[in-house]
Amino acid sequence: MNNEYVFAHLTVIILVSAVSGLLLAKLNQPVMIGYIIAGITFGPSGLGFISSQDQVQFYSELGILLLLFVIGMELNIRSFIRMWKIPTLFTVIQVLTNAAIAVFISMFFDFPIYISLLVAFIISLSSTAAIVKVLEYIGEFRTDVGHITIGILVAQDIAIVPMMLVIKECGSFNSSVIVDLLVAIGLVVLLIRYLGKKDKITLPTKYFLPNPELTPVLTLAFCFTIAAIVVLFGLSEAYGAFLAGLFIGNTQERQNILNSIKPIQNVLLMAFFLSVGLMFDISFLIQNWLSVLLTLVGITVWKIVFNTITLRMFSIELAKAASIGIVLAQLGEFSLVLANVAIQAQIIDTFGQKFVICITALSLSMSPIFIAFSTRTKNLSFVGDNSGKSIIKVLLSSRFAKEVMTLTAEYKQTKSDS
Repeated sequence: MNNEYVFAHLTVIILVSAVSGLLLAKLNQPVMIGYIIAGITFGPSGLGFISSQDQVQFYSELGILLLLFVIGMELNIRSFIRMWKIPTLFTVIQVLTNAAIAVFISMFFDFPIYISLLVAFIISLSSTAAIVKVLEYIGEFRTDVGHITIGILVAQDIAIVPMMLVIKECGSFNSSVIVDLLVAIGLVVLLIRYLGKKDKITLPTKYFLPNPELTPVLTLAFCFTIAAIVVLFGLSEAYGAFLAGLFIGNTQERQNILNSIKPIQNVLLMAFFLSVGLMFDISFLIQNWLSVLLTLVGITVWKIVFNTITLRMFSIELAKAASIGIVLAQLGEFSLVLANVAIQAQIIDTFGQKFVICITALSLSMSPIFIAFSTRTKNLSFVGDNSGKSIIKVLLSSRFAKEVMTLTAEYKQTKSDS
């Protein structure tokens, strides 16, 4: 493939991604949906501008790696440590419950246990990238709801380490696997304790960041270097990028570095969501639409109900618990990482990988629905209505939702006046 051909295709894809994102922004919807649409349009199942599976795989892996690096930079370990109990216990209960159900299904239906565990792990994860944008959109990023949600996302991101190791070994769970598992978890715990010290780490910027123009380049170089080193220890390069971002994001220079890479941050996010669209197979969806639809609806409903009930166990009022539960119902970008690990370990075939990609892409594309429903349930907390009947009514009745929204606006106005 000649350079002019590659450049022309890349130009068209970036242009369409920009236009799609602009249109979605004009409609007050998350721009990531526009990127996914652009990827679907020009991917193998669309116009075929990018038809090579190797190209799609490259964009996918690069997009996931860069996305997790940015996510790691934006997460604040100190905030997580201050309220670690609820997020950690919630994540442990979530993973263990889904895993227990998976094992039961495997035993009862004589189904391969590692496929069931893969599904359980995928269901246990939520999209950090999408949910952070949703929280910003509904104005909950810095509230108690936002803090709890972000804490849960951090705990889930950490939990991906043992998940990847379990799936990677594909049944050969011997003593060496246990050692690798303990080392991986120990590495995360040590890093969190180190980054959670009272004084933030001070980078020798005088020597390593002498020129502001070099900051983004050196930052990305650090990301790829750590990712490459982590691969040598048998872990995912995406996880290495996440650790690199986590380290930089918890230093004294965090804000300066974030500001320096802000211009390319949105490009990195575009790379990931574009890759999701590129991997999406429309013909596969058409052939298996009923299975995909039932699976997506089942997973979404289960996550909302389970999340809400579990959060209520921590004395969080029902309306807020339901709001958080709805936000966390989206499947996450780590689902694609687990699918890649599973196919390399020969747990699933191409059909299974396409199925995971399909439900993940559709779940990520449902952000407007999650935003609307989460906002409706959140409004109930302002008017002091925490009954289950009202929550169901506000989700199903637009008229009732508007009445609650009006009462919420009046409450906020009264509070601001006083």
